[in-house]
Amino acid sequence: MKPKELIRESEMEKRWKSYKPEELPKPTVTNFTIYEQAKAAKQWIYDPEIKRWQTPEEFIELEKRISGGDPKRLERLQIKDPIEGINAAYEQLQSLKDRMEVFVKRVVEYYKTV
Repeated sequence: MKPKELIRESEMEKRWKSYKPEELPKPTVTNFTIYEQAKAAKQWIYDPEIKRWQTPEEFIELEKRISGGDPKRLERLQIKDPIEGINAAYEQLQSLKDRMEVFVKRVVEYYKTV
């Protein structure tokens, strides 16, 4: 047997030692991937910036006609259950109703004393 120093590394061994895996590119978000994910999950698409809910069909139609899939806009979209939107709207209405009742009470009390 030869001493280790005298044994040459094969070309394949050299490549293996210097191998660095390529970083895979971040998956791009497209209007079609958002549509497909929402459709598969039976959920809607929500844009938190403009607080707008869309069915997958409404979303894809709007994307075809208007924005053409602006990546910055697509990244902020969320796929959610529309019941979450109904619950949030109900809470906002309840809060508004409570504030209105307090205001009405203040107005009535004010004019009783005047």
